[in-house]
Amino acid sequence: MKRFMIAFLSVLAVSLLLGFVILFEGNVDNFSIWWKEKTRNSEGLPGSPYNERRVDSDEVHFEKSNKIEFIDKHLFWKGSGAVGVPEVGEDGTLTKIIIQSGGAGYSEQVVAKVTGAMANEFELGSVVVEKGEIISVPVIKTSKWNLVPLAFYKEENFPFSGTTEKKFPNGQIISEAPYLSGVLHGQVKRFNEQGIPISKKDYVKGLKHGTHIFFYPKPIDPENYKPPSDVDAESLPTMWLKLRKEAKDKFGRAYGGQKANAWVVAQYLLPMNGGKFQVRLLEHWKNNLRHGLFEAYDKDFYQTYESEYEDGRRIKHKSLDKIKK
Repeated sequence: MKRFMIAFLSVLAVSLLLGFVILFEGNVDNFSIWWKEKTRNSEGLPGSPYNERRVDSDEVHFEKSNKIEFIDKHLFWKGSGAVGVPEVGEDGTLTKIIIQSGGAGYSEQVVAKVTGAMANEFELGSVVVEKGEIISVPVIKTSKWNLVPLAFYKEENFPFSGTTEKKFPNGQIISEAPYLSGVLHGQVKRFNEQGIPISKKDYVKGLKHGTHIFFYPKPIDPENYKPPSDVDAESLPTMWLKLRKEAKDKFGRAYGGQKANAWVVAQYLLPMNGGKFQVRLLEHWKNNLRHGLFEAYDKDFYQTYESEYEDGRRIKHKSLDKIKK
């Protein structure tokens, strides 16, 4: 049995090697290009663009969400008012166009088209018009219907997967946003120039889904913090300033940059240190609808209001007077 397994694994290894040589001409770069293309829309596979790619946010542009447009090509009169809405299948593709309003005054020369991101992936048939009113339009070629705008990188003709980022002159990240297949997917973060978090917002497939937290840019030391005994207490009155000094010694010329600031924040939030950042607003979302608690706090740590939502509908609300958390 052991010999059989060794022989089997040997044959498998040789087969994989031969496949690599035949398909990719033994070139690792060719394999890398192939793998990135195959994993472009994956969030879980290792080495996928979603997990590995980072670009400047200024190099990303957006194309509008899909809509149905009717164009009357008659030379002398043109109809108006028709509204078509998409019927989308479970896989997100366009299955049918429902005429919500047929409009009026349309000629037999009216055409329908899909506009917005990846519009060239769709093809609509001849529009049926009766007495100036649009009755129906068939779907000839379908694709995924985009309910939200899609992100594209530079001149690429496929939606962007990866993380966009914007930085301060010192290298500290201002914002970073993960995209999968052109839409926000993951946690969008914003920071100030010292790396203090300003907001953290969860998205799933382009929709607000999860927790959205907004912070005051003010570190909060534990109440039991005491300056080191070997320094002047006035020079390091807070743990935040103490850690900033340690970072300056540790990172030297790189002090103040992204890596140094991230180290300070990570150290500050360690349970043994007990630092935290004050929450300004806490929100909960489900599929782009408010769902759960919404809480707000002032700069003195007092909670100012609390609301509860269910599928976008507010079911409870109360204003609070100086309730300290």
